[in-house]
Amino acid sequence: MRLLVFGVLSALGSACGVDEDEVVRLKEGESLADAPYCSSVGCTGAYEFCAELFFDFGRSPPLCITDDICERLECANSNRRCAIFDGFPGQVKCID
Repeated sequence: MRLLVFGVLSALGSACGVDEDEVVRLKEGESLADAPYCSSVGCTGAYEFCAELFFDFGRSPPLCITDDICERLECANSNRRCAIFDGFPGQVKCID
């Protein structure tokens, strides 16, 4: 039941648009291939946490990422910087 509720909430959250000032992009040569989807209880890695990334096409599904994720990302608006926000799932987006 938890997995179903988590899936529905994730889908609803992902349906929300992303403000163009919040958009992150992968830097050239970077990948998210090592970032598995979060389970309903979170991530299994010791230094991983569950977060959505704010891409130009919308929010990513919740992924298990490490706190150095911003080193692999850049902001679409060069006047902003990447930031990580706590929560379940957390958020990775660009801010002033």
